[in-house]
Amino acid sequence: MKKMTKFGRSLVKGFLHSDGTKIVNGDGQEIILQGYGCGNWTNPEGFMVGAPTDIELKGGIFSPKLISPRRFDRRRTVDQTIRELCGSEYARAFWPKWYRNHLGEADIRAMAEVGLNSVRLPLNAMTFLEEEPGLNWIEDGFKMLDDVIDWCEKYGIYAILDLHGAPGGQSGTACDGGLDNIPHLFIDDESRERALLLWEKLAERYKDRWIVGGYDLLNEPVSLPNHHDCVPKLARFYDEAIARIRRIDKNHMFTLEGSCFSRSNEIFDHDFDPERHNWCIHVHIYGPSPEKKVLYPYLLKGMEYQVPVWIGEGGADARNNSVFYEIAAQYGIGFCLWCWKTAMEVPGETRCVGYYLPEDWEAVRTYCAGGPKPSYERSVRIFDELLENIRYENCVHNKEFIRQTRRIVPLNLPAVGYDDYKDSYCASWDFGNLLDYRLEDHTKLVWTPGLEEPRPGFDMYEDENIQKPFDPLDLLMLELGAGEFAAYTVHEVYEGCHVRLMGMGVSGAVVEVMCDGECMGSVKLGETLGCYDTGICLSGKDICKIKIKVLEGTGRFKGIIFE
Repeated sequence: MKKMTKFGRSLVKGFLHSDGTKIVNGDGQEIILQGYGCGNWTNPEGFMVGAPTDIELKGGIFSPKLISPRRFDRRRTVDQTIRELCGSEYARAFWPKWYRNHLGEADIRAMAEVGLNSVRLPLNAMTFLEEEPGLNWIEDGFKMLDDVIDWCEKYGIYAILDLHGAPGGQSGTACDGGLDNIPHLFIDDESRERALLLWEKLAERYKDRWIVGGYDLLNEPVSLPNHHDCVPKLARFYDEAIARIRRIDKNHMFTLEGSCFSRSNEIFDHDFDPERHNWCIHVHIYGPSPEKKVLYPYLLKGMEYQVPVWIGEGGADARNNSVFYEIAAQYGIGFCLWCWKTAMEVPGETRCVGYYLPEDWEAVRTYCAGGPKPSYERSVRIFDELLENIRYENCVHNKEFIRQTRRIVPLNLPAVGYDDYKDSYCASWDFGNLLDYRLEDHTKLVWTPGLEEPRPGFDMYEDENIQKPFDPLDLLMLELGAGEFAAYTVHEVYEGCHVRLMGMGVSGAVVEVMCDGECMGSVKLGETLGCYDTGICLSGKDICKIKIKVLEGTGRFKGIIFE
């Protein structure tokens, strides 16, 4: 029998709303958003599209976020580089092609096919509003966005509109596409007003489109400490933007990001939408320790103001994701990975779609780093090839990553990545573990036999051992005594899926295996670490909860294998 799942696209219907700390659809049903952000679409960032990622400055390597703007590091300097290499006429024609090739109907359809129910659409203001005196709206930009939203409705995916590059810039880094690394949105009255007018324009155009899941008013505002004095101005911007949008649009939910790369709760000290109380706290979390303590600051703030929390940007390796996002889902928190499509040459395991840079791309990269300028003819050939390479049908697809992230079988779950549901584990250990992982659960997590344990470090000299990253999912095992148990949820289980346990027993451990509360059998674990067949085959289900309970002795578990 199939269970209703909070992740499915069948719940994509009607305007999204906050309902206490949950997000619900138009029928009032809770939905957990799972999606991708479409980075580089209208707001390309150089390091993700093949630009030099570092620059030598007087003997030191500095992060691109901390240096002055340069060729090909953001939307406006990418445009300037194309003008220099290919001419102004080519550059004007380039962007409409880039937008449509980078995110086409095939991309939205593919998101639906891998089970996603939402997509975050990063918008650069330059796509919709000319940087000229007066208000010169770019209708082709809106038409292009209309098409994407229509595809989202066709395939059942909520579209979150994200002002990633506001007029003048709001982050103080290259990711906002700004004039420089200064958040002009908060220091120039004209930039601020143009951002507000853009949101009014978007609200007027999409106020009746329920498939638009929400308005993400600003991406990663006021992110560097040298502009911390702008944080109060950020809160005032949200207050005014919401008040002005609400005169037009009573329907849509707002997702609001704090300062410091969307990690700070500093501004969340009042109800930003007093008229409709329809907003959520939007945070960005990359590479977290996969446990609920990472969520505490945001959960507590959400409880204080009775609003949901959404991880609107982030990601880690697929195994980490499979644990962390399942825990987050128990608190109504969905995720949006960054990002859907990047150049294959750029490191980034979270992407689902990758494209190859043109064969002659090194000529562009060399020019961006201060080398010789390739000819106009050669440059046009290179950028024409780039436009073709970014089409979905010409890309490399990594559907395995999102499948594992979403806990879809076949799957190998780490045993220490057990569920965080109520009654999903039972243990009484009070002495912690070597990595201080999931301490609040009082589960006994022991070191895997044969692996080197961490040693104490000393402040008086550099100790490479204490710099080593220790992954609890890799190094720890779950130990359960008689009567103790742990449970694991998996999704989209196919008929005949087989369950095996990776572990070992102490004192003749006998383990009972249950599926959705029904005993499916038992298995005896040997005294050496190995893979033990439970003899269990699951029936097809949208969602399945496997519980392992030790009946006799002590069991140590490394993984639960669904194959």
